[in-house]
Amino acid sequence: MTDNMHSTILRRMTGGQATDAAAEVPQTASRALRLALTRAANDTVGLVLTVTSTAEDEQSLDEMLDALDQQLMLIALNRADQLVGFIAVDMEFRAAVMEMQTIGALIPAVAENRAPTGTDKMMCDPVLAAFQNALPEAMNGTPLQGWVDGTVLGERIASARAAGLVLEDDTYRILRLNVDLGVADRQAQVLIALPLLAEQRPVPVATEEKPDWATLFPAAVQEAPVALDALLHRFEMPLARAHALQVGQVVPLLGCKVSSVRLMAPNGKQVMTAKLGQFGGKRAVRIETPPQPQMHELPGAPISQGRGMMVNELTSNAGPVPAAPEMPVTGPEALTAPEPAAELGLEESAALAPIESDMMLD
Repeated sequence: MTDNMHSTILRRMTGGQATDAAAEVPQTASRALRLALTRAANDTVGLVLTVTSTAEDEQSLDEMLDALDQQLMLIALNRADQLVGFIAVDMEFRAAVMEMQTIGALIPAVAENRAPTGTDKMMCDPVLAAFQNALPEAMNGTPLQGWVDGTVLGERIASARAAGLVLEDDTYRILRLNVDLGVADRQAQVLIALPLLAEQRPVPVATEEKPDWATLFPAAVQEAPVALDALLHRFEMPLARAHALQVGQVVPLLGCKVSSVRLMAPNGKQVMTAKLGQFGGKRAVRIETPPQPQMHELPGAPISQGRGMMVNELTSNAGPVPAAPEMPVTGPEALTAPEPAAELGLEESAALAPIESDMMLD
């Protein structure tokens, strides 16, 4: 009797300590997922499995769909009759569930890879429904609390492309559970994808845009200050005369006009021309178009209509040849200057034409 009492006391003490130790183990999202899947598989179809590892990731919709294996079977997760995410299982997990339901044991061989079917979905529904129903309670007290709340298992999604047409463009949390089936090194995978909760969504960081130098640089330069000098006239003056200038003395500006103002840049280059005037009682200049250059005759050059006439043109005209104007001759040529062409014959005047051209060039 005494031994039985001692045994009972020891058993209670051991059990109480174990219970206390288990209570001290913190509940994590990874541990909650492991327990939920292990219990769901065992309680529904008797499948004993081990979750070897879990992984968590956050991706955009496009990134998530691009990374999905095309052989995964996607089962919709609906919230308020709207598709919000999915549970995905690979071929090994589907084959293990079907083997346990048909023959009651796992085949010691890797399953043949094939596309998922409606039958696969029906066979896996009990396990996945039990797993999904256990998640909300299992997530309590973890960072994923509330993430799965309100979701129900839906229909099979034909493909990742079909899911992308219905799912909202959002940031998704993806949980991957790697499963060891314990037979012939058969490894399976279960995946859950749902959008982040409102308070868990990352705050968008404003990306620094590259400056558009083609626009900003000219705009900054155009706003830079610039100094222009209005130059009315410039002339030279002896230093002695400049020292002798007195107040009230008038200095003549020869050739200067009010329209001859030049605006000069700091580097000494002329920018434009202007006209001197006044505005608001102050000196001012008005920008004007620079005058067009004009052609002038060279000083001392005689004007003659028949001067550029060719010799053959002279011989072809009938009648007397008009007298050529006299050319001033200096130097030794003055002693032997020929007489005017009006007093000579036609042949002589033609022969003298080259001499006249040479004198003009000189």
